[in-house]
Amino acid sequence: MKKKITALCLCVALLAVAVVGASLAYFTDNAQADNTFTAGSVKIQLIEEQSNADHTGFVPYDGEKVLMPIVGSAQGEKYPNGQPAAKNYIDKVVTIKNNGNSAAWIRAYYAVPSALDDGFGESFNAGMNILHGNFGNNGDKTTYENEWKWKNNGKWQYFETVMDGVSYNVYFADYYQPLAAGETTEQFICGVYLDKNVDMKDGKYIDPRHPDADLSILEGTVHYPVFAVAVQADGFDSAAAAMDAAFGANYNPWGTPATNWQ
Repeated sequence: MKKKITALCLCVALLAVAVVGASLAYFTDNAQADNTFTAGSVKIQLIEEQSNADHTGFVPYDGEKVLMPIVGSAQGEKYPNGQPAAKNYIDKVVTIKNNGNSAAWIRAYYAVPSALDDGFGESFNAGMNILHGNFGNNGDKTTYENEWKWKNNGKWQYFETVMDGVSYNVYFADYYQPLAAGETTEQFICGVYLDKNVDMKDGKYIDPRHPDADLSILEGTVHYPVFAVAVQADGFDSAAAAMDAAFGANYNPWGTPATNWQ
């Protein structure tokens, strides 16, 4: 969003006149003040990365991965770059960079297929998910509720929608402070993994914890979309105020019908 600013130009001319005897001479001078302004701009880039070969840093994410049940724990041993060392853990490190010239409030969305998520509610238990999304990390601590605020007044920021015939549970978070021009957020999410309980029986994917679940979505390509939006920081005290003013309350960036807002 660009903040429109009108440039003003102020010209000042000074004229001095002196009369000496019968001669008329003119002593002149002028000065000009050119008051210039630069229009503010907000432009963001959503960055997706994965571990490099020796797990000491990151390289651009290279596309589709194969989901396999995790071996080990995503909360266990870590590589030097902070990513879990568990087998079949898929790096998907998401950050957002402000490429504009003005500070901006940032909000990011993570959509997981409803069939693979325990679902929102009072009994929600992330440990019961079939497909897990891992919160970002910042050194030795998580970015969850630190740099990224996933909850508002103690409740998850959440809604449900359908995209291309697939139902999704969408969770979103606000960055804790305005992101300065040229700066990049801490990690929003840092990876995904299939729960160790997922198995195959009689040619079908199953999870004994969810005996009635239809996991046929695993037979094709699984999508977990991520989206980020930004609004100028100037004039707003919080990300929520900025987002509501710019996009309206209960904004769904994918533009599909949404329900069960929290």
